[in-house]
Amino acid sequence: MLAAIYIRVSTEEQAQQGYSLAEQKSACMKRAKELQADEIRVFADEGVSGAVLDRPGLEALREVVRSGRVDCIIVRDPDRLSRKLAHQLLLTEEFEKAGVKLEFLDFDWKDTPEGRLFYSIKGAVAEYEREKIKERMVRGKFQKARQGGIPTGFYVYGYTYDKEAGRVGINRDEADVVKKIYRWYVAEDIGISGVAARLNDMGVPTRKRRGFWHRQVVRQILVNPVYKGEWKYGKFDWSNNKPRQPENVVTVHVPAIVDPALWEQAQEKVAEGRRLWVKKGKRNYLLSGILTCSDCGNPMVGAYIRSWGKPDRRYTCRRSRSVSRNPGCRPPKAILADLLENLVWEQIKTYLYHPDLIAKEAASHEKNPGDLKRELELVENHIKEVDRGREAMLDALASGLLDLDGKAKKKLGELKYRKVKLELRKKELEANLRERSNTVAGLESFKNLAVYVLEHLDGLALEEKRAVVRSMIAQVLLSGRPLPGPPARSLDGVSLTITLKIPDLFSSLPLQK
Repeated sequence: MLAAIYIRVSTEEQAQQGYSLAEQKSACMKRAKELQADEIRVFADEGVSGAVLDRPGLEALREVVRSGRVDCIIVRDPDRLSRKLAHQLLLTEEFEKAGVKLEFLDFDWKDTPEGRLFYSIKGAVAEYEREKIKERMVRGKFQKARQGGIPTGFYVYGYTYDKEAGRVGINRDEADVVKKIYRWYVAEDIGISGVAARLNDMGVPTRKRRGFWHRQVVRQILVNPVYKGEWKYGKFDWSNNKPRQPENVVTVHVPAIVDPALWEQAQEKVAEGRRLWVKKGKRNYLLSGILTCSDCGNPMVGAYIRSWGKPDRRYTCRRSRSVSRNPGCRPPKAILADLLENLVWEQIKTYLYHPDLIAKEAASHEKNPGDLKRELELVENHIKEVDRGREAMLDALASGLLDLDGKAKKKLGELKYRKVKLELRKKELEANLRERSNTVAGLESFKNLAVYVLEHLDGLALEEKRAVVRSMIAQVLLSGRPLPGPPARSLDGVSLTITLKIPDLFSSLPLQK
């Protein structure tokens, strides 16, 4: 007979008498010998919570059970298997179906209605105890923080942390970088992006030694009160995934790296920069979000750039080292926005004036009606599978075989998202099939709509133009650069590739009535 022994101790139980792995193993080995086991295998999980099923030792035990090589499983107590009643019942049923006998040292397990009832009650009590332990741990950590201790890991740039002694110290090299960040930002007019770019140009290593400083990392350093000596503990309540009220957050005093007055100056400048950004008039760009440089692969964004003494709206693929690892084309490429937007808009007008061109291209992309019907049938079958999977999970939750934990919520969310996408695809296929039934009428309707849009072209606002562009164009690829010469006010040397959106060209236009 092969006997499997399962032993477990969680982090909070390791210091408690009677829960050591050695004691559990010794007692279970004794019972295995009393049962005259020919072979004994031990599966252990040290420092692992009984509230989760994803445990290396338990997974190995379940795998051996599934292989049919185990005759008996010996455990000290049901809460060693799990602290959750639903998990205990799930594991018990799994072992029983495999024909494995379950032996508990501190619990008289009987496969009778009364035995199962008592087993369930004991499991519920164990789950209650786990929640109480968790509550006591949270209270204990907050109390430790109120007394000036560090109740959790302290991993902040500029500091060292002695976990054994619970002491926070200063990392001199990193602290020197923090001081420079504050001085540069407050005393010089370079902004957060400028600070990040300077750190990257100087080759200053980050804590992870990746050598790249993102502007958001610099911003976090500038607004973190820990650098003036105040570490905030408990800002987020993980039990409900919500931030705690400021009065419920504990401030732990740690060694300061920057002077509090300098820290306050940095906060004022950050706040002022935010106000200026909100008030700053934003220049509009027609092709933002759909224009890409095919030479370097970067999206091309709008920028107000001075060239030969004259500032202009331009599109550029260049990126600051504070926001991207890909710097873009070198030398920097900057295309006049007016020239580029006019060229693309004229192409849009050409399609509108000649709707047959789009209709012809659309017809070349349309699927055969038989293909559409087969795809529709496949999508409907997938929707049924998703519904069955969701119903199975809800049944398991209702019966107590599953808990509505993070994994279950994530799985239900994935199923819901998948069904939404499938339903949308189903509607698209059904609409395509309906449109195929009357091609001539659809083409005529398309022509009428194009005429309607053309009547309003001269009076279109920028937002309306942007809606037209995004409804008709999926992407604009730009390659090359304007020919040299002061100033570059032509698109000679630049080539564009426009990818059209074929289905529902005007479905999102605000001009439709």
